[in-house]
Amino acid sequence: MADLEFGQLDVRYADHETLALGGGVELSYEVRGEGPAVVMLNNFAMVSPFWHGFTTQLEGDFQLINYDLRNQGNSKPGPEKVRFVDHVEDLKALLDHLKVDRTYLIGTSISTLIVRDFALRYPERVAGLVLVGPAFSPNGGLRRELVTRSWVASLDSGGIPQFFNHLYAMSFCDQTINGGGLPAYLALRDSFASLFTAEGIKENFLASLELDDNPELLSQITAPTLLILGDGDFSWSESVVEDALARIPGSRAVTLARAGHVPFFDDPDGFQKATGEFLRELVAAGQHVPA
Repeated sequence: MADLEFGQLDVRYADHETLALGGGVELSYEVRGEGPAVVMLNNFAMVSPFWHGFTTQLEGDFQLINYDLRNQGNSKPGPEKVRFVDHVEDLKALLDHLKVDRTYLIGTSISTLIVRDFALRYPERVAGLVLVGPAFSPNGGLRRELVTRSWVASLDSGGIPQFFNHLYAMSFCDQTINGGGLPAYLALRDSFASLFTAEGIKENFLASLELDDNPELLSQITAPTLLILGDGDFSWSESVVEDALARIPGSRAVTLARAGHVPFFDDPDGFQKATGEFLRELVAAGQHVPA
């Protein structure tokens, strides 16, 4: 990683507030900075304070909103089984609560599907999308389903330790894994084990299997879209990027060298530069949200 070591990840909930949604569901959220609103959605293997280390360069120009999904971190799921559509509606409820009529959305890995579905269901609420290491494919969902089922199998057979090994090897690029060595692996493994349960992660993954992976859905996105990818992402190649750009109207892509499936971990500066330039361009062109 360029400027942030694994062992220095900030997971403190210093300024989070709680939104009660009824039925025992609570969302833990945080708002930082001033300007057009940007909401950052977690993947299933991170909690919202992680965003602190990857967004410091954006705070001066934007109001940054991050939160834990309903069954992770400091948020509470309630007694009912979590459905994937719940995550989409939770995002709407949070925006309504904060009186944010229109926003930019940043999704990473599986949360790019929350972002996609929100943008399709509520296009008037979305000014632009940043999709980082997307979990979707422009060619169909079979690969995602197979990977998801393999992660669930890891959770069932070996719990968090086995799942983490599986996830670690697939999430980061070769340079990061070998450069960090055993100390980086142990630091992130211990942090991960203290923050997540096998049951919570499994429930989210199973809910994601409910999703419609029809690639034609991508052609219905109306918001300007930026894809940020790592050149070491296990599921994206140059030709797949080309297929995605052909599917998503008004889209463009930035590929970060020596980065993997969550490229902001490997290259925080490159991620913030690409994201900041894209969002500021949209603001200047009138694709803005109220400050």
